[in-house]
Amino acid sequence: MNQHVKGALALALVTALSFGVILGTRALTSEPESSAQEGTPAQQSETLDVSGFEGLRGAERLLNGDGSTAGYAVTAAVKGYQSEIVTEVRFDSTGATITGVRVLEQGETEQVGSKVTEAAFLDQFAGVSAPVALSGAVDTEQDFGELADGEYEATGAESDGYTPTLRMTVEGGKITEVYWDEIGADGKGKRELSESGEYTMTEDGPIWAEQADALADALIESQSLSAFPTDEAGKTDAVSGVSISIGGFLSLAADCMEQASGTGQQDFGELADGEYEATGAESDGYTPTLRMTVEGGKITEVYWDEIGADGKGKRELSESGEYTMTEDGPIWAEQADALADALIESQSLSAFPTDEAGKTDAVSGVSISIGGFLTLAADCMEQASGTGSGTGQQAPEGTQIDAVSGATYSSTAVVEGVNLAYEFVQSIAG
Repeated sequence: MNQHVKGALALALVTALSFGVILGTRALTSEPESSAQEGTPAQQSETLDVSGFEGLRGAERLLNGDGSTAGYAVTAAVKGYQSEIVTEVRFDSTGATITGVRVLEQGETEQVGSKVTEAAFLDQFAGVSAPVALSGAVDTEQDFGELADGEYEATGAESDGYTPTLRMTVEGGKITEVYWDEIGADGKGKRELSESGEYTMTEDGPIWAEQADALADALIESQSLSAFPTDEAGKTDAVSGVSISIGGFLSLAADCMEQASGTGQQDFGELADGEYEATGAESDGYTPTLRMTVEGGKITEVYWDEIGADGKGKRELSESGEYTMTEDGPIWAEQADALADALIESQSLSAFPTDEAGKTDAVSGVSISIGGFLTLAADCMEQASGTGSGTGQQAPEGTQIDAVSGATYSSTAVVEGVNLAYEFVQSIAG
């Protein structure tokens, strides 16, 4: 064998040995392809029996590695506007806090009811206490009972540049006059604008003012909100010629009728002596809490604060100047104390009428929204009277969830599914 051939063979051998070393090194230092999944098995679960629970499709108890309960997953199906809406609701290990909601199946109106599948709606459920309820939902089947004579007025939240308002007169226990309008920033209402031709909806048909009057006449004739069934878009075919959405009309009419009947304010009855506490859901980085002391059947002490993730409350922060609302006026802590003093003096939540923004002008110097204060105070009073759930977490009407605009039926179906799931989990969580 000549020198050239020997040299070539030697070079080939060295090259082969080099590749072998490299491949062997890689084999020793890298994990098998399947090993990336080792040590992180899928969460185990236990199937639960939902027989006897109408509306439920299935349920599972989610398990930790040691077999303890990690949470629950329940699937519910409730009729929406056009279809059955199937939702999966997940809870934490206590079965009281919702960790997530997703829509599995639905056939609702595109870009209306179908929006219940979007994060803007579903994200509201994450981390809140069950049960839940739609905020501002109008129960048209509510029995308001006897109406007291008088004049009543309700104002809604501004929308699309207009603020809705409704006035109602009751005489002899009957509604005798209803006036509804929506007022623009310039002080002109849709009544005036529609009559002058500045606000038009269609080329033909009754103008806005005429439709508002038709609704008013129908309410005076029927004396009941049940005469106004609505579709998903908040419209009704029960009143001839009315093509506008009537959700605002119904909400304000219900408000006035509640004022006239007193049904809008719960009577907690006799309060038992003791110390009570309620905590709400976190919002904007703060968790509201309220403590109440009852002595001799009377509220004697109320302490309200909202605590941040760092443990500091709005009381402390406002007193140190770290949490400010306006350049002048009472600080947050002073306003909270003023509300507490007013409740101790009045012994009733009826002393705090609020507007659509949750604010009240009944307590001098208070400019903050007081919805959280009222909810937690009601919770404590329910605990003291035995009229509520006594959970110390949420008032019985539930955590408030905003409906998808124009999709009340679809939103309600999801909420009902969530509450069905909650009822089931509570029945087994013990």
